[in-house]
Amino acid sequence: MNIHELYEQAQSIQDWTVRVRRSLHRIPENGFEEYKTQAFIKQTLDNLGIPYSTHRTWVVGDIAGALPGPTVALRADIDALPIQEPEGCPFRSEHDGWMHACGHDMHMTVLLAASRLLFGMKNELCGNVRLLFQPAEETLGGAEPMVAAGVLEGVDAVYGLHVQPYMTVGQIDTRPGCLNGSTDEINITVRGISGHAARPHTGIDAIVCAAQMITALQTVVSRSADPLKPAALSLGTIRGGEARNIMCDVVRIEGTLRTADPALRELLKARIRQVCEGVAAACGAKVDVEIITGYSALMNTPDEAARVLRLGAELLGPENAQLREEPSMGGEDFSYFVEKVPGAFWHLGCSASLPAPSLHSKDLVPDERCLPIGVAMQCALVLDRMGMLE
Repeated sequence: MNIHELYEQAQSIQDWTVRVRRSLHRIPENGFEEYKTQAFIKQTLDNLGIPYSTHRTWVVGDIAGALPGPTVALRADIDALPIQEPEGCPFRSEHDGWMHACGHDMHMTVLLAASRLLFGMKNELCGNVRLLFQPAEETLGGAEPMVAAGVLEGVDAVYGLHVQPYMTVGQIDTRPGCLNGSTDEINITVRGISGHAARPHTGIDAIVCAAQMITALQTVVSRSADPLKPAALSLGTIRGGEARNIMCDVVRIEGTLRTADPALRELLKARIRQVCEGVAAACGAKVDVEIITGYSALMNTPDEAARVLRLGAELLGPENAQLREEPSMGGEDFSYFVEKVPGAFWHLGCSASLPAPSLHSKDLVPDERCLPIGVAMQCALVLDRMGMLE
C-alpha cells in the first residue's frame, strides 16, 4: 500500500464523505453540549462496526489490528462557534446562532472516513488505531480532561489536523517544535477612591492609573521578551466609570497573553504582575491581577512533523508540502495530546482560490475536494508509523 493508493480509496468514498460532512454541518453545538454530534458519530461508528466508548460528549473508538504493532491515535475536534450562518447554504446550520465556522465538521468527517478505510484494513494492520473525537476545543478545552481520563493509555503516537483557508486545496503545512502558542487570560482590576471631578485631589482616579498601566504593559513584550521568540500581549476590554463628573474608583481590564516558549510564558506573567503593581503603587491605587492559565503551547515532535511533510510531499509534490516558518499565536488544545505522546498537528488547505474568508468567519466555505487529501494523509500517517507504507 502506498499513499497514492490511499488517496484513490479516499476518492472512491467521496460521495459518502460529503454526505457525512453536510450532515454534521447542519448540527453545530457548543462545547460539552455536542449531544446530536456525539449521537451522529456513534451511529456512524455503529454502522461501520467500530467499537467505541463515551464519556461526557467525547467518543473514543478503537480499531484492533490483526498483527502486533504500535497504537496510533487520530484526533478530531467536534464543537462549533456561536455565529449565525448566512442564508444560501443548502445544508445550512439548523441550530440558530451556531455554525461550524472553524471547520470542525471537516475534521470529524476526515476522521470518520479514515476510520472507514482503516477498519477495512484491520486484518492487515500491524498495530491498533484509536479514534479521538474531542469536544470543547473552542471553549473550555476537551483535550486535557480526555488525557486525564486515560484516552492515551497505550498510545505510541498521535496526529491531528486543521483545515486552513489561507492555503488552497492540494497544499498542507506544519513545522517541528512550536506550531501554536499558549493562551493565558489576563484580568486586571484597578481600585482607586471615588470623588468629585472638580476636586480630583480628594480621590484616586482609577482611570488615570489604568491608562498609565495599559501604556506600561506595552513594554512587557518589547522590553522583556527575546525579539527572536514570538509573544503577544493584547488588552481587549476596559470598563470603568459612572459619570463624566465623578472620579472612577474601579476599572477592569481584560486581555490575553500568547507565547511560544514555556520559560518566556512564565517570565512575562511575572512581568505583567510587576508592572501593574508598580504603576498602582505610584498612583496610590491598588490592583488585583488574575492570570488564568489557558492552553499550553502546541509542540510538534520533530520526527513526526517531518513524517507529515515527507508524506505530504509524496502525495502532493514537494512544493505543496510547506514548512511553516513561524508558529501561530492562535490556541489549539491538541497540545495536551503531544505533551503525553509523540505526535504532530498539521494544516490542510481548504480554499478553492485566494484570498478566502478566514476561520471563525460566517463566510467560511471550505472546499470539500480537500477531504480525500485529509483522509489519505491521516491513513498514511497511521500506516507509516506502523511500518506498513511503501
